[in-house]
Amino acid sequence: MSACTHAREHTETTAAATDETAGAANAAASPPSAMPEPPERPGCGSLGAVGDSAILDFLIIVLGFGLCRAWIVFCLGAPLSFPAASPTHWVYLTAGALCSVAVALVCRRGGAAVAAARGLLFKITPVALLASGVLIPLAVRTNSEALMVCGFVAGGIGAGPLQALWGDRFSHHSVQFAAFASPVAAIVTAVVAALSSSQTSFMGFVVVPLLSFALLAFHAGRTGHPWHELMGRPSQSSDATGRAPAAAPMPTAPAVVRSLGLRAGSRVPLGVGKLMFSIMAFSLLCRMFDTMNQGDDPLSFLGGSPIFALVVVGVAFFAIVAKVRERFNPTLIYRLSLPIMVAGYVAIALLFDTHAAMSLLIINVGYEFFDILTWVLFVDAARRRNENALYIFGLGVAFMFCGMALGNAASHVVNSLLIGGNLQANAVAMAAILCLVIVAFLVLPEGTVAQLSRREGHGDKAESAAARAEAAASETAPAAEEGATAPGRIERHCAAVARDFGLTPRESEVIVLLAYGRTLAIIARDLHIAQGTARTHIENIYRKLDVHKQQELIDLVESHEG
Repeated sequence: MSACTHAREHTETTAAATDETAGAANAAASPPSAMPEPPERPGCGSLGAVGDSAILDFLIIVLGFGLCRAWIVFCLGAPLSFPAASPTHWVYLTAGALCSVAVALVCRRGGAAVAAARGLLFKITPVALLASGVLIPLAVRTNSEALMVCGFVAGGIGAGPLQALWGDRFSHHSVQFAAFASPVAAIVTAVVAALSSSQTSFMGFVVVPLLSFALLAFHAGRTGHPWHELMGRPSQSSDATGRAPAAAPMPTAPAVVRSLGLRAGSRVPLGVGKLMFSIMAFSLLCRMFDTMNQGDDPLSFLGGSPIFALVVVGVAFFAIVAKVRERFNPTLIYRLSLPIMVAGYVAIALLFDTHAAMSLLIINVGYEFFDILTWVLFVDAARRRNENALYIFGLGVAFMFCGMALGNAASHVVNSLLIGGNLQANAVAMAAILCLVIVAFLVLPEGTVAQLSRREGHGDKAESAAARAEAAASETAPAAEEGATAPGRIERHCAAVARDFGLTPRESEVIVLLAYGRTLAIIARDLHIAQGTARTHIENIYRKLDVHKQQELIDLVESHEG
């Protein structure tokens, strides 16, 4: 497949869609072994090789989502500067969380409910954005708490759905696309927030959110959701999800759904639920120290420590993805985020009185790594759910806002106790470290992240190739001499590999299942071990054999004579 396939997905004609439909019917009539593999979707790692359309999509999403997050930073920054806003800070986050939950519950049924919800959100969201853009600056100017509450309610109604809608846009592209776009969007957020001279400006509260929504609507029109359909009823040519057949960027072949172990309309997998709970816990722990910094911020000339953390993390994340490209492993980012956050809390325990700003900077760096990674993993989970992205991102945004609201409330309580001398900063830091350890080992261990981050394309191709090889071997087995069946041959090759490469007895069992194309979850189930343990065995096997993906292992086993 050429590198421009991704660019062409948004400009297909109706005739091309008809040809695809006929081709799908012919494929369904073919035997399973003749089922073609789903088309591989290039990510942003090959932006230099794709067409102008794909680059335009990348720029639209990066700029639009970055502006969305920058506007949220403006709204959350208002209570820190103006007395009337301080008691009402939680209203914004609570309204956003409740609206996001409502979006998820409506879209949980899938099908036509998703199309109806998408159209309703495109009608309500700009009204809420405009209302908040007028009310919040007016409340700040008049120092009116009532107006601030109204502005925050309107802002929350717009902020939650706006992020969920952007998640819906992300899901129309590959996971690698999201791995490139999310950190760049974070850099855009930081730059826009740092360049704003006043968070009460007309530009920050009105132009920025409405421009983000305009880019959202423009991208929706490019990916099969024209404005006239979003504002009215879907045309008869649209499918059950309200999407025109001419723009179907996600492969939905039954083989893909079966290989991922999910069906459209199924509930959120347990691992995704753990990820959502973890982002809530991390948001709480990070925001808990927002009002505790009593010293001068040495990075205030750059917009403050949080803005600087966004830039650092965005650049580092993008550099990592650009370096490894298709071999990008989200567990690496997870391994970075946890120790960095722990180091920040250790710094608070030891240096809070003298270097509070730098301690909070370290915490923010670790949190931003995890926040960007979470967005990428949500895109992966949404793509596996047959494009029901509004459900996944609705819940994800709700958990994030809920954690931020709880963290803000805890921040005021802890800060008052610290000022009164009833609590020590090192005790708070140790409690935060304990919470991180619990989340890392019990809620979201590395094995769960590895399971969630199964890369599309490579794993699927490896499994399909293994299935084809196994089927071909089964067909030729009757002609082989007695005792030389395909399973026996594969097992003998695996035994030779295990002996020659020094595999342990358990690794010798795992490599047989890998050679048959089994997934991590199936290996753990068949061997009655935890998925984290199975993941460790697989990583050790890959290291000893010097392979990087399952297909390379299968090729090595088949060619190894021992």
